[in-house]
This record gives sequence, structure tokens and C-alpha cells, in this order.
Amino acid sequence: MRVKEALNLCEERLKDCGIETCKSDCIFYIAHLLGIHPSLLPLEEEKPFDLLGELEEFVKKRCEERIPVQHLIGEWDCLGRTFKVFPRVLAPRGATELLVETVIDLIGERFGDEPLRGLEVGTGTGCISVNLLLEFPNLEMVGVEIDPVAVENTLENALLHGVADRLKVLQGDIFNLCPQMVEKGEKFHFLVSNPPYIAERDREKLPPEVKYENPVALYGGEFGTKFHEYFAWNCKKILHPEGFIALEFEPFQRERLEEVFTCEGWKIEFWEDFAGNPRILIAFP
Repeated sequence: MRVKEALNLCEERLKDCGIETCKSDCIFYIAHLLGIHPSLLPLEEEKPFDLLGELEEFVKKRCEERIPVQHLIGEWDCLGRTFKVFPRVLAPRGATELLVETVIDLIGERFGDEPLRGLEVGTGTGCISVNLLLEFPNLEMVGVEIDPVAVENTLENALLHGVADRLKVLQGDIFNLCPQMVEKGEKFHFLVSNPPYIAERDREKLPPEVKYENPVALYGGEFGTKFHEYFAWNCKKILHPEGFIALEFEPFQRERLEEVFTCEGWKIEFWEDFAGNPRILIAFP
């Protein structure tokens, strides 16, 4: 069997079991098996493919268990850099890339070469903090993560990319740690987070691939804005006066977030994704 035939077989099998991302899933997985970047796969289509056993196992897990392709591969790219993805740790997604790019732009606009200190809440794989640390050698990051597996995932990726000496990860939740930071007088130039923001009422509507992820990384209370609102109410005290908060959210949450942050005296901006939907909230104290 040739690579091209293996791709077609994989796509047909995933399509038959109702997986909408069948084409891209197969491209990513077969490229992973061949040890090449997915963009190079067209150059390999006529070459022999002798990994049918591995491909069959992938199809089985993808169809029967609906494990996301990122977790079956065990790694995923974010802004062109590859990150290890541990089981049930939230994998990088497109909106998170937009969040990182937004923070990079804001740091470049607002700060010079001075030493900077950032806080990330919910580090997951570490893709946000690690990308920022790679972009800014004058930056140190503190990460907060409640899931011990995700803590290990973050630390491994920090080591992989050579920035572990500038990243400190605290295992715990921000609701307990923020008051401690306030008491110690800690200050950060920015807070960035892709917090849990799925509303509880939407829990049963989620596709199986999303439900595979750790629930602590998904659900943000009744409206999905529990973390955002906490940041608005409590985190101004740990920011420098020229600092900012950058948060990912669902477009339908915009009105609620605008009301909460403006009532607390924040100056806010909304940044849109490529489809024109508001996805990133920027708040200035």
C-alpha cells in the first residue's frame, strides 16, 4: 500500500464513523507516523506505507473512544513550535494562538527591555508561557495550574524549549493563590489566561472529543465566566499600573464580560478572531 492509499483508507474509515475532521486527522496522524511535518506529506504520497497496524489502532481509538488526534499523537504545534500533550491536558487550539499573538503585540507596544514578570492562570501544556518566554528574553513567568498532570506537562515543555529557568509553576487554584499574592505584595506586568469558559448549561452539547479533556480545564460555572469575573474583581491589586489582563472567551459572553469589567473600573478592548468574532478580552487597570 502507498501513502496516498493509506490516507484515503483512513479518511473513509473516520468519515464512516461520523468524524467531521476526518481528512485533517488522517493527514496529521500519518505524517506523525512517517516522522515528517504534515505540509510535506504530498511529497510522500507515492512511497510505500507499511504501518497499517498503527493506523488501524489510530482509527479504532478515534472512532470508538473519540480520543482527539492531538492526544493520540502526543504532541501539537502552537505558533510553529511543537509541544508535548499529556493525556487529558487541554491541547493548543487556534484561539489560543490568537491569545498569545495578542499578548506578544501588547508587550511590544507597552514595555521596553526592562525586566518583565507575567502570570498565566491555567498553564495546561505550557504553550502560552513557553511561547512568550521564547519571544522575550527579559521575561519571567509564574504559572498557576490546579491539575498535577498539567503541571508536569508544562514543566516538560519548558525544559524541551529551554526556558525552564524563567518559569515557576504553582500547583493550586487562583482563588486561593491570588489573595496570597496580594498579601505578599506581588506585582505582574500582565495576566494571561485561557481559563475554563464553557457554560455548565452547554455541557451535554459538547462533542465527545471535547468531553475527553479534563473537566477542570473546560467548565467555568453557570455562564462560563467564573474565572473572568474573579479576575475583574480581584486581580487589579497584583498588576502594575501600566499592566493588562488578556483572556480568551466565547463570543456570546462579550456583553456579560463588558458589564463586569467596566463596573470594576477596567478599560477594555475586544480583539476578534479571523471569522470576525470577539474572542480575546484585553483589560487595563
